[in-house]
Amino acid sequence: MSLTTATNACDLRALIATHCGAPAARGLGTKGGTIHDPRPGMQEADPSFSVWRNRAGTWMWKKRGRNAGSGTAYTFLISLGFSGPDARAELLRFTGTPDQGFTPSTATEKPPVDVLALAQEALADLRAVTHRDAEALRRRLTPLHEDHPAAKDLARRGLWPPSELDVAALGNDLVFAVRGPTGRVVNFKRRVHGAARSKYSVMVPGHGTPAWCNPQYGQASRLLVIEGELNAAAAWRVIRELGLDFDVQGLPGTDTTPFLDGLDREVWVYADPDKSGAGMRARIQDLAFRVGAPRVRQIPALAEGDFCDVLGRAGVLALADVLHAEQHQDVELDSLALWPAQLEVQHAARLTPLLGVTQDYGSWPLMARS
Repeated sequence: MSLTTATNACDLRALIATHCGAPAARGLGTKGGTIHDPRPGMQEADPSFSVWRNRAGTWMWKKRGRNAGSGTAYTFLISLGFSGPDARAELLRFTGTPDQGFTPSTATEKPPVDVLALAQEALADLRAVTHRDAEALRRRLTPLHEDHPAAKDLARRGLWPPSELDVAALGNDLVFAVRGPTGRVVNFKRRVHGAARSKYSVMVPGHGTPAWCNPQYGQASRLLVIEGELNAAAAWRVIRELGLDFDVQGLPGTDTTPFLDGLDREVWVYADPDKSGAGMRARIQDLAFRVGAPRVRQIPALAEGDFCDVLGRAGVLALADVLHAEQHQDVELDSLALWPAQLEVQHAARLTPLLGVTQDYGSWPLMARS
């Protein structure tokens, strides 16, 4: 219990300043924030290291992209190179927690994970980008023309002209708006041109990494949840041009959370054929049923690449069969034993959680198009 007590009591901001230097923690306020990775040897151009307090009051951290990781003050010390016993001892010293010794747990099973509670916690801090933040960003941007490197990259993916994306240029990089279910801008993403790794970063720190939702979200009877914002834009182009009955949410990573609004419909899931993709499939399926989805379909991974790869190489019709029911595996509520989940309520109530006050950002674009 000593380690748990120390972890819950530790001010991660102060711990970062102590072990990485006071400048490394600059930018962390009373609610935390997003800063450059403070750990030695982890220098980066854009802030991607988030610090916040969860609902229980414990300070948490998460790093996205290269050198990704997450956890508590204890795991932060581990990521600095501390051994387990040394990290425990340092946390006890740092917080002034008495050492009551280590008592092995007698529990034989871990408590079930409440996927809905975790999702609600992850979404709790999402809020719309203010006009002030958007205008400050817009002054840094330029129009995206067809001869721009980022435009050529979109064209290779079948996404030029970018009618699905509100886009601009920042140097050689692409910037696009991420809108939530109500159409409000929740953040802006930057895609670094030519980067081998860590291509994406958020442009407004402290607003999280939300899912990308299609324009006029909420009008279809089915929802496609897909890995990757550009894959989501590619799927939406196929859906729009073929007149299919879908909305789309594009997750920025396999460990990120979709908006719960609209997840109570028939849900289709697509992710890469790797371990993290399989984890995303199971988690989104569990979450969809928990929210109230009557059915979930798993779309097998494409052999020819992602949605945007196939769209750019072969066009809309090459993806037509992918979004037809007979191609995919149904999972019904009565067959949940196939995917172990914490679903003690078989018919969850329909809900539409709104994250703050709905705002209409549809009337102002990311930037004036030329």
